[in-house]
Amino acid sequence: MKFDVALGALATRYRMLPVLLALVLIWAYFAWANPLFLSPRNLSNLSLQIVTTGIVALGLMFVLVIGEIDLSVAATGAVSAAITAGMAVNQGFDTVTAVAAGLIIGAAIGCVQGLVITYFRAPAFIVTLGTSLILQGILLDLLPASSNLISLVGQPLGKVATVYLPGFVSIALLCIVILLSLVFRLQSYAAKKRNALPASFLWSVIAPAVALAVVGAIVIAVFNSYRGVPLLVAFLLGLLGFFAYVTTQTRFGVYLYAIGANAEAARRAGISVRFLRVTAFTLTGVFAALGGMIAAGRVLGVSPDSADTTLLLEAIAAAVIGGVSLFGGRGSVWAALTGALVIGSVSNGMLLVNASTQTRLEVQGAILTLAVILDAYLSRKANRGR
Repeated sequence: MKFDVALGALATRYRMLPVLLALVLIWAYFAWANPLFLSPRNLSNLSLQIVTTGIVALGLMFVLVIGEIDLSVAATGAVSAAITAGMAVNQGFDTVTAVAAGLIIGAAIGCVQGLVITYFRAPAFIVTLGTSLILQGILLDLLPASSNLISLVGQPLGKVATVYLPGFVSIALLCIVILLSLVFRLQSYAAKKRNALPASFLWSVIAPAVALAVVGAIVIAVFNSYRGVPLLVAFLLGLLGFFAYVTTQTRFGVYLYAIGANAEAARRAGISVRFLRVTAFTLTGVFAALGGMIAAGRVLGVSPDSADTTLLLEAIAAAVIGGVSLFGGRGSVWAALTGALVIGSVSNGMLLVNASTQTRLEVQGAILTLAVILDAYLSRKANRGR
């Protein structure tokens, strides 16, 4: 009985615990194999490497939570990046306008897919796979026939990955985050007290704030010992924090999880299931576009390789490894970060120890397979406990 209770807790409240333990073990091994792994420079590079995967995984979380899938995120990101780069480089638009256009394109692609899947009841797997192939063809049409490349060298979008925050800015942002966290936790604590629910001020409000302050200070200190906190890393953490609030403290988030748990019951409860499905796919398209543009900025250009399915596979793997259930109804936005850290750490560490390409692929595939097996097992245990 106690074992079943523990498994139920791992499937729900403590779903991220095995992921964090695995991350600690991975870091410990690579730090032993090559001390450079935990150097400030490598950790800074690692954090930049996982930004794109984390953003796309965050977008995928919305469709995975409702029990769907989107296989077009890599191609959506590439097409959006091509349009943004083309507008900025070839047509003379300012960067803000070009980026806004790319995000709108991503949203439109996601929205159309959501409408087709929702109203025609077509399998998301096939619809998004077909869309991916179409978008790969459109990408080739958008690229110059002579070079198949739109260069971002010297463009603002190509410089964003090289921007680091000054130390005082990082500290100020951390203080703001701690203050906001305190406000939200105080509201939650007060609500529990009003409803006569058990709540400890120390463990509900003070302890999380102290933990956030300590972890944040350590992270900033590590980054500042190299060049500072990368702007893209701060941006990713800001996105995760905002959508953590949206998915846990708003009706929109609660409804998404309800649809993933039981769509028919959600519909009978008065939830607009169709609208929220389309919205989820639209959000995924926006994050895919954002990830595609950041990836293009990091490699200083858009090419046919921008639609490489590696990003798709790594983003899905990150979400699942981080704890988002493929069966819908469970998962946290922080899964995008923890899962991306696991995937990125394995890839980064194996490069440092000069592992072969086939070994890297085998290890990453094994980790993903184990994560899916664990997810399926915990989901069955959680469903039995309902």
